[in-house]
Amino acid sequence: MHHQLTPSQENYLEYILNRSLEGQIRARDLAKSVGVKLPSVTRAVQKLVDAGMVRHETYGKIEITEAGRNAAQSITMRDDCLSRFLKDVLGLSDVQAQSEACRIEHVISDDVIQRLEILVNHLSPSKEWKAALKNELGGLNGHKGPINRVEVGKTKPHA
Repeated sequence: MHHQLTPSQENYLEYILNRSLEGQIRARDLAKSVGVKLPSVTRAVQKLVDAGMVRHETYGKIEITEAGRNAAQSITMRDDCLSRFLKDVLGLSDVQAQSEACRIEHVISDDVIQRLEILVNHLSPSKEWKAALKNELGGLNGHKGPINRVEVGKTKPHA
């Protein structure tokens, strides 16, 4: 986990990586795509510059650094693993799995994510186990019990 970055900064970094694969990205493009005001993006990008994750010339393009690329790829891997776990193992819809993964990816430890990756990869070919689990989880669909949530902060800009 990248402790120096907030969940919002992690989301910006992941978004910058994904957009940079398509070509150059500028702060105004990022603001428009994410749906936030330009000053918010400028502040977030400056914090990423200070953390050594991106380079940004005033009014110029935003470039991700090697450290930023590594961090963003780690965040993307967490997101993918969690989405697969929530969808393929726990049976959540694509939309719900992605939404939940986006919130969890910022707080889960490296140790837990590595273990979840092993679990997901191990269970993928096990049709009998997955069928039995799906049957048991089917009884939870109407469950309206109390849900305890820990809010992590605003994580709107997400790739």
